[in-house]
Amino acid sequence: MSKSRFTNIVCESFNKTFGEFKTCRLNVLGRGVIGVQLHLKLFIVPIHTVSSNLGVMRRYNGFRPFMYNTTIDFCKFAKQSKKMSLEKLVFDAIATRSNLNHTCPYTHDIIVDNLVFHDRFLQTLPLPQGEYKIQMLFGSENIWRVQVDIFILREE
Repeated sequence: MSKSRFTNIVCESFNKTFGEFKTCRLNVLGRGVIGVQLHLKLFIVPIHTVSSNLGVMRRYNGFRPFMYNTTIDFCKFAKQSKKMSLEKLVFDAIATRSNLNHTCPYTHDIIVDNLVFHDRFLQTLPLPQGEYKIQMLFGSENIWRVQVDIFILREE
């Protein structure tokens, strides 16, 4: 039986006039249970266009690209995400504990409240044990605005 958990989170806003992270941390919720707590305060709303880049990296003498890196129109994806994909797995997991569970426009701050990594998120995408970084870039109006890097340790 494999066990995975969050080990770190790093959030960066590239433009402080667009938005700023008020909270970006991991919380210990119980023995071996780690949750992501994130609050992005948005200063320019409503947001009608959102681009998202999702990349997975694995640690081999530093983090190297591993298997996946794609950019999507997040607003279109939120409306029509029927097919199974890594983006759908990641964003369905985030939607369970956030206010990102609707389509554009976004007129409010972005909040993720104690998202816990469950191995069932990866049932259709088994990963070998190791250290991983999931890098998520979000932008609007064709400008990258924020980056969130989540680090995961996968053990057997």
